[in-house]
Amino acid sequence: MHLDYQNQESGQTLREAVDEYHRYLVAIDRKILVDSNAVKIWLYHDVTHAVFGHSTSIEQEAALDFWVLFGTNFSWKMLRDYRDIPEVKALSGAIISELGLSFVPKLYWRNRKVLWRVFRNTRRMSKKWPFEVPSEFLDRTLSDLRSEFGITLLSPQQRVPSRLTEFDYSIVSNTH
Repeated sequence: MHLDYQNQESGQTLREAVDEYHRYLVAIDRKILVDSNAVKIWLYHDVTHAVFGHSTSIEQEAALDFWVLFGTNFSWKMLRDYRDIPEVKALSGAIISELGLSFVPKLYWRNRKVLWRVFRNTRRMSKKWPFEVPSEFLDRTLSDLRSEFGITLLSPQQRVPSRLTEFDYSIVSNTH
């Protein structure tokens, strides 16, 4: 599926890009998770997919982890809160039960070239992306935001990992 937010010079607003990401989730039969409290952790998470140009394969989620760790001003508290969300716990448990405890280190090792490219791109950013995205950013274009922060997306070829992981997300949830 073509995702316009994955184009470096996308003219979409950040809000439009997040909407496109949500349509993509529906198209692949994934659940759109919504925030239930004052902290907009799902919005912030979905924004990172849009601004850094990644889909939801396990490999692209791993690349997104590197963008967040090295290219945003995330807080460890927020990452702990994210880890404690029931859906995230269920997904982590499903991955471990289906693919094994050693899967995550193997995933990062197997995809080290992609992760290294992400790391290098985060070092070239002019400033870190605010993980808790200001609401006024939602009405700015991706191309303007990426230019301001010095965000250079991976090309489609660079996003391709050494090997794709077969994992059925429906074991966690396939409802909308």
